[in-house]
Amino acid sequence: MKIFRLFSILFLLAATVVSCVQGDDFDTPAINFDEPDVNVNFDIASLKSLYGGFDPVLIEAGADSSTPLYIEGYVISSDETGNFYKTLVIQDKPENPEHGISISTEATDTYTFFEPGRKVYVRVDGLYSGEYAGLPTIGLQGDGGDGEVDRISIDDFNERVIRSSEVVDLVPNVMTIEQIGEDDLNTLVQLQDVQFADTEIGNAYGDPNSTFSYNRTVTNCAGDASTIIRNSGFSDFKNMPLPEGNGTLTAIVSTFNGTQQLFIRNTDDVMFDGARCEALFSEDFESIATTGNGANIALPGWTNVNVNGGSELFEARGFNNNQYAQVSAFGTGENPFEAWLVTPGIDLGSASGSTVSFSFSTIDAFNNGEALKVFISTDFSGDVETATWTELDATIATGTSSGYASSFTPSGSIDISSYAGETVFFGFQYLGGTITTTYQIDNVKVNVN
Repeated sequence: MKIFRLFSILFLLAATVVSCVQGDDFDTPAINFDEPDVNVNFDIASLKSLYGGFDPVLIEAGADSSTPLYIEGYVISSDETGNFYKTLVIQDKPENPEHGISISTEATDTYTFFEPGRKVYVRVDGLYSGEYAGLPTIGLQGDGGDGEVDRISIDDFNERVIRSSEVVDLVPNVMTIEQIGEDDLNTLVQLQDVQFADTEIGNAYGDPNSTFSYNRTVTNCAGDASTIIRNSGFSDFKNMPLPEGNGTLTAIVSTFNGTQQLFIRNTDDVMFDGARCEALFSEDFESIATTGNGANIALPGWTNVNVNGGSELFEARGFNNNQYAQVSAFGTGENPFEAWLVTPGIDLGSASGSTVSFSFSTIDAFNNGEALKVFISTDFSGDVETATWTELDATIATGTSSGYASSFTPSGSIDISSYAGETVFFGFQYLGGTITTTYQIDNVKVNVN
């Protein structure tokens, strides 16, 4: 009987344990602690403004003050997957951030205490404000004379970076590739309607056979703007194939010696599960190189006409191994000078039910007024004056009053889905005379996804 009772007790104990733990699903217990008593008396913007180039600048409260300086921020990076190394990135607000900073440290596995969305307080007096390869960074004084800071020791990091009890949902700034600028460094952004470049399809995030980091190019749907995501050769996702679709990219903005880079925390930041953008029509004007610089555009199916009967038209031009269409009233003697360059008819019959977009890019030069507009028509038959034209809301290069703009301005992705099922024509109208602004047009595309 004693043996029977002993086995009964052991059975009940085992049943109790099994009932408490099912399927090896252990929840991490919540750790409750009081909010740190910290006087936040400095901010990330002030921290960054201390550095003016060259050597890192000591952060100090002032000769007559022994009061420590604290900033607050929200963690946006994570080293859990290995794509961030000995770096903690924070921004000033969880939503609509204005400033961010990288903290260079010897500490690793910081995600276990400082996960994305965690509010932190950082004591910064005694540290240095500088940069790493152009990225605003705080740490110890470097000795290279190039403004770069060194890493904070693990002990110093643990003493200076204080964990708040507050954890929030981060809301990235939604923008386009071409809108990303220096002010966005060390902040979380989201790009919509983007995809990996055609040349990247079939690649993995990194190289399975090496620990080198790799850049992978991401483009917008129009293909006229691109950036790179930088993937560490030590990341645990480097062997994974790049997704082939189109969608949303969430990433932290960085830079390396003037080259813009984006870093993801993990592959959940790459939501490319939509249909890939495909070009129904594309013209980059590269074939006009054989027609001679300055010759009138005479591409198959295109219409190039001067409405006033003059001889000046859109011309074939090239610079720096790139070809484009160019138009200007300068030196023509025509006033008014109205010229049109119209695409061939583009059949959108196969695009019903899809998202269809139109895009192009422009450069302006010696700008003394706006002279270029773009229109769409469904009834153009060769005569621009009898066709029905609807003006499109496009971004066209402007403001370059002296010389030529240094780069092409994307028009933006112009939604023309309402024309799906029809045949459409796009007309570039130049109307000048007194206005003589020069324009260059390139990368005319119609995409569907």
